Amino acid sequence: MAGPIVELEASATEAVDNRVKEMRQQGVDDILSLGVGEPAFDTPDNIKQAAIQALLRGETKYQPTAGVLPLREAICKKLEKENRIKATPDQVVVTAGGKFSIYLAFTAMLQKGDKVVLLDPAWVSYEAAAQINGAEVIRVPSSPDTGFSPDLDRLSVVMDDTVKIVVVNSPCNPSGAVFSKETLGSLAEIAAKYGALLMSDEVYEYQIYGQEHYSPGSDFDNIITVNAFSKSYAMTGWRLGYSVAPPEVVEGMLKIYSHSTSSVTSFAQWGAIEALTSSESAGQIKGMQEIYRQNRELMIELITQSEYLDLSVEPQGAFYCFPSYKSDLGSVELATRLLDERHVACVPGVAFGECAEGFLRLSYAASPEVIKECMARMESFFKEL
Repeated sequence: MAGPIVELEASATEAVDNRVKEMRQQGVDDILSLGVGEPAFDTPDNIKQAAIQALLRGETKYQPTAGVLPLREAICKKLEKENRIKATPDQVVVTAGGKFSIYLAFTAMLQKGDKVVLLDPAWVSYEAAAQINGAEVIRVPSSPDTGFSPDLDRLSVVMDDTVKIVVVNSPCNPSGAVFSKETLGSLAEIAAKYGALLMSDEVYEYQIYGQEHYSPGSDFDNIITVNAFSKSYAMTGWRLGYSVAPPEVVEGMLKIYSHSTSSVTSFAQWGAIEALTSSESAGQIKGMQEIYRQNRELMIELITQSEYLDLSVEPQGAFYCFPSYKSDLGSVELATRLLDERHVACVPGVAFGECAEGFLRLSYAASPEVIKECMARMESFFKEL
């Protein structure tokens, strides 16, 4: 009998990255990628040195499942200062990346027959995490005509007391949309009306251009706030994330955590403390953000010049552009052919929901040279189509 894991599809974004690495191992040495959501920067040296020093002084033992207390205290200070979220260390769970926070929270709160609502276009792993736990996924599509903002009317129609979690990601992967305080507040209120939690994935909170980030956890109690060090501090390979949630959610997460990975790598947590508390790290973040801003402007300019791509929604956050394209090919076939024939990697829009068919996710967390060459190859590809 086929269970939920057998029927599960692999992550589309990681599948693209894995295919790129496979092709390189086979000797294809001119592949360029706009596919993976990973900063091109290395982790700042001060963060690496903090982890090295922790390793050398013997921070190599088991640690509390929720994370070392100094890190959870630093997260609480960060949340209060930057997000206006008041939390205590016992509400914080440090996890092996933000993705594991999502998985733990879903596993703690969902039973077979429960429902999870996704606001499309939505990041690929939310659906998988729900399916693993036997939950039904309800996808609420949005439109580029409204800037891919959540459709509150459609959401209200699908809500009932079997919906346990509504997931929102602002800034949004893949669209780059940043949702207003009013929209996020409405989402929290709609969820609360039906006894549901709103999971607010804020991993791209620093990648915002010309707007202020708003955390619904600052005003509402039914919020699971998820974040990570991966995007903000170029620490993707460190696998460090965290969440702050209501006590009953944290209790369930910790039970599952204690029987799985037990805790995050000990000495890596001290690198995370340095990231949150050091003025040097804050300066590094600003420098990275300026590069992202410049890359964003470059990619928008190149898409605007294209005869075959249309950017109806300019990204206001994250580090992705999400253009539609002029071709009858489906986005999976198009992305596959771009990789095979032009050695340019991107992610097909349909991976993020049916409403995103006919779009491509292009990451500008790459060098300007890579962006320019990729866009030139894509333009040549479309002309030959």
